[in-house]
Amino acid sequence: MSLLECDLIIYGSSVITQDENRSIINDGAIAVTGNKISDVGPKSEINRKWTASKTLDSGKSILMPGMINSHTHVPMTLMRGVADDLPLLTWLHDYIFPIEAGLNKELVELGAHLGCAEMIAGGTTAFLDGYMHEDAVGKAVDESGIKAVLGEGFFEFPSPFFKTAEQAWEVMEGLHERFSKHDRISISITPHAVFTTNPDQLVESMELAEKLDVPWQIHCAESIPETELTLKKFGKRPLEVLRDNGLLTARTRIHHCVDVTEQEISLLSSSGTMVSHNPQSNLKLGSGICPLTKLLDAGITVGLGTDGAASNNDLNMFEEMRTAALLQKGILQDPTAIPAQTALDLATVNSADFLGLTDTGSIKPGMKADIIAINMNKMHLKPVYNPLSHVVYCVGAQDVSLTICDGKVLYHDGKHFTVDIETVSHEAEKAVKWALSRLKNH
Repeated sequence: MSLLECDLIIYGSSVITQDENRSIINDGAIAVTGNKISDVGPKSEINRKWTASKTLDSGKSILMPGMINSHTHVPMTLMRGVADDLPLLTWLHDYIFPIEAGLNKELVELGAHLGCAEMIAGGTTAFLDGYMHEDAVGKAVDESGIKAVLGEGFFEFPSPFFKTAEQAWEVMEGLHERFSKHDRISISITPHAVFTTNPDQLVESMELAEKLDVPWQIHCAESIPETELTLKKFGKRPLEVLRDNGLLTARTRIHHCVDVTEQEISLLSSSGTMVSHNPQSNLKLGSGICPLTKLLDAGITVGLGTDGAASNNDLNMFEEMRTAALLQKGILQDPTAIPAQTALDLATVNSADFLGLTDTGSIKPGMKADIIAINMNKMHLKPVYNPLSHVVYCVGAQDVSLTICDGKVLYHDGKHFTVDIETVSHEAEKAVKWALSRLKNH
């Protein structure tokens, strides 16, 4: 019997597939042809069936799907640590907004390159972004080889970035046109929050999302002070504003969902709205704790995200997984809450659904080859009883030894192949002076 031909075979001591059965294969291998997975199985079986022009033996490693970050503002890496230990609204209005008002495309692209490099080295292969000058973010994403759903953020008009709604919609349509045929980049419509926009603009923006057939994402119910502001401005809670304007749909993606009632959880569930859980950002900003188990029990699709590096202060999805699991166990006093498998689902298959991606998040034939390897030859990862447990409770982003996205090796054994790390690092250091000067002028 002649062997089937593929481009690459990757070997590992185990493969966490995240397929329908959540299969884990010991001494496994993955065959890749072009940008897709052709086969996965035990090493002996793959070697019997396939021959490859290139093989990559990752030794004592766990192979698994790349992490998918369901909520971030990737250029905010430039503001990492600029303002810490502050309440959300103080942090936003006194520090972040004054800095952001002076951003230009060059700075946004620099921050995006830095963020993409950090995520690639940490095993993230796709993310949902929301920021300004998203065409510049798209350039960084295109060059780095990662995947992204880009969201051009907007506030109540006029704002520092858009004087009118028409101008904003035009930019978003242009962004959609630019990336509509891109293999790794698509867009979403991205109002900032209920309290920083108004219902008419939200409705108009949803109409645009429907016209372009893209997701519609918004920060919502992030904290009690946000709810109070929204009540003061509109006489309604944030989710009530969305409900009363027909904005809770299967297209809707909500970030945070910390301050929610039982009734609102039912509303989210019946509408098909999805939620992004961002535990570390919520904790650091003192926003509260999302009732994650209640959302999942209600059948709501929940993805996992880091939020921006200005409020986290990193883009480490492994930390996020661990925090999501431990936090629920602690507040519910229930060690069975959010088991390891559920935590990994949040960061892979669920987040893929959240981004609207049907061809990533698991390792099985026909899926895109978005694969990472975890180097298990480290003291803090020995011994191994259960690879799944280790990935959630022991592994960190620094343990990622290989990142492949769309069949292309982006990172291997500490070396980036698509990002000029030295230049990006040097330029990022220079951005500190600029950011601090913005705060002095404020």
